[in-house]
Amino acid sequence: KTHGCPRNLYCDNGSAYSSHQLAWSAAVLGIRLVHSKPGKPQGRGKIERWNRTVRDQFLVEVIDAGGDSAVQSLAELNRLFTAWCHQQYHRCVHTETGATPAGRYHADGRGAASRPDPAVLRRAFLWREQRRVTAFATVSLHGNRYQVDAALVGRVVDLLFTPFDLTVIEVEYQGRAMGRAAPHTIDRHVH
Repeated sequence: KTHGCPRNLYCDNGSAYSSHQLAWSAAVLGIRLVHSKPGKPQGRGKIERWNRTVRDQFLVEVIDAGGDSAVQSLAELNRLFTAWCHQQYHRCVHTETGATPAGRYHADGRGAASRPDPAVLRRAFLWREQRRVTAFATVSLHGNRYQVDAALVGRVVDLLFTPFDLTVIEVEYQGRAMGRAAPHTIDRHVH
């Protein structure tokens, strides 16, 4: 949020980091996924060191000696973490580089990271499933059937949605918006 989208996302090979959903979200935002080499923990040393710094320097400020926290909400935790990061961590000189993290970040010319348009950001975090459109111009998703544009019959389309509201399904074909899928209802015909 503060610095925009990163150019690269370095992660291990766990299932959460190898998922099609993460690859989709990163691609929409223009972020390159970089996975560490399996069986080579040395490549993950920086992130492990960062995790230790957060535990040793930040968490001790928000968790008391009894292991309880006075933090009442996620918003408050985010506010406290951001304050610690900007006021403490980014201003301390790193022993190996001899510079502050903020100083190195801005010296590398990365200070002007792009911030995605809100519509692009929303699209990046929608769930995405691919389905082949039936001869009746329908697709199924999570046990439901939806009517789509008849021009898509036989084609594989992307369905973009939030799992919290399966009444709104956006349809894309080869990256182009093709409207919304309508929940399919079957009317009884009387002869």
